[in-house]
Amino acid sequence: MEFKHVKVATGSADEEGRLVFHEEKLIAVLVRLDDAGHGAVVGQWSLEAGFNGVDSTKPPLFANLEAAERWIGKQLSDFIAL
Repeated sequence: MEFKHVKVATGSADEEGRLVFHEEKLIAVLVRLDDAGHGAVVGQWSLEAGFNGVDSTKPPLFANLEAAERWIGKQLSDFIAL
């Protein structure tokens, strides 16, 4: 899995993002929650978009990129097993 830094035009302070690639295919977009309006979850990462089994009706939050990588890996393995 590869993470590439990107700035995301969210219209708020939440600009730091990561494009997540697996086997050279984009599978997720993560954004770090930096806007003070997020309260207790400031600094966590949010799944903004997911593809090929890495999607969710309720986007999860991750304490760090390692936690996001573990969750994405689990989603991929579950999707491939179907």
